[in-house]
Amino acid sequence: MTAYNNRSNHSIFVPVETASPKDGLMAHIAGLGKLARLDFERCAVAGEIIYAVEGDAAPVSQADEEARIGTLAYALKKLGKPTDAAEFMRCLNALCEEGDARYRQVVASYYYGEIAARGCGEVLKEMALLTMQLASLHPVLEEVEESEWANDSGEYGDDDENVASLFAQEVAAMTRLVSGRRRAARLPQDDAAEWLATLEAEDASVEELDAAFGTIEAMEQYDEGGALVVMGSHERTVVCGRVEDEFSDEDLPVRAQYLAGELRRGYISGVAFDALWEDLDAQLEALFPVRGRTETGAKFYSHANRVWQQFSRQVLEALLGDCEQDFHLRALRTNRTYRQLHQAIRRASDTRTVGEAMQQAWAARTSGALPVKHLAALKTAAALQRERLAAERPSVMAERLLQEVERASSARLRFLSWACYGENQPQHPIHVLPQQEQSKIWNAIKSRKAVVTVKVNA
Repeated sequence: MTAYNNRSNHSIFVPVETASPKDGLMAHIAGLGKLARLDFERCAVAGEIIYAVEGDAAPVSQADEEARIGTLAYALKKLGKPTDAAEFMRCLNALCEEGDARYRQVVASYYYGEIAARGCGEVLKEMALLTMQLASLHPVLEEVEESEWANDSGEYGDDDENVASLFAQEVAAMTRLVSGRRRAARLPQDDAAEWLATLEAEDASVEELDAAFGTIEAMEQYDEGGALVVMGSHERTVVCGRVEDEFSDEDLPVRAQYLAGELRRGYISGVAFDALWEDLDAQLEALFPVRGRTETGAKFYSHANRVWQQFSRQVLEALLGDCEQDFHLRALRTNRTYRQLHQAIRRASDTRTVGEAMQQAWAARTSGALPVKHLAALKTAAALQRERLAAERPSVMAERLLQEVERASSARLRFLSWACYGENQPQHPIHVLPQQEQSKIWNAIKSRKAVVTVKVNA
């Protein structure tokens, strides 16, 4: 049986190429242990990613899958504007009132095609007119119920008073919603929504907006929960790991291990391969001289150093091949915009800076300087950087403000909420702190208010 390397999983998931693929695969499986064979048979390899196809706990039926085209969520996704989606759903419900799910699917599909060809406004107007015509064929007799506004004689009061009463009720309802502790310091960060809002504010064309929505739809396949590709409503591809390199920096001789870092830095910086290898070969020759003279002037020839040079060159070539297969390193080498934005994100000490870098990334995507896959990678890097900054220890100023919040009374908390919000008091120390520390202080204020309120009510 063929032994496999316990240090790397490369020999588990990547069989040795032979002249006979079938015999080579059978020999490879026979040489694996029980656990390694289970991993090999369950998973597959795409490039350097190990993945497995899994199903959801509750698969969706085919009928439900087909009916999704007639839902509000699908309309929002296709039309973009909530008002257009609401009007489309109202007309669709009226047109398909007596039809089944298949009829609804066909009607929705037809009008989505018309919207793509003629525009949303014209098609929605046509649907509304058709809805009105259908409603006129089946008039509905409504019975007028007595209103609470009617007086004792059965006559209704003044319309202005009725409108004023409705307005007062609406104001009272909104007051209840915003009273007490129902407050929010800020909305969650949504780079995609900010990008779309910026495009709409700049009067982008329909083609640009359609391309923007297509970009966001393409990015939805990347799942932060571990799914690499969402294949359907009941099946998805889940990332299980990564194929480890056959050679690593540790395989190099100790004195030559620093060359791996120089190789990657040269590759990322865009150094030509000929110049890169010329420099590495010169350093290998200095580290492991094959021929030369000793201190006494005698000539020497070292077979051992020649072997070390050849082996080190072989490992460095394998590491360079890994760099060419690595999507991130390849993007850093070939796309200057991606390299600059990624460096700005990784060096950011404020989540506000991360958001500004992502705004530049969206703009670069709009201009065509950044592909979708690079934009998705930057989005992941931004999310990770926000997590790193949020997990860092607060600064001295932030610690003092957090301690002040913990000791604050109810009146002091109201003052802090007012002073820290917006531009109410620009000289307050919270306004010079990074955004992630400001969020921590806001959360502390809200938590402290809840504790104080409970104590007062008790």
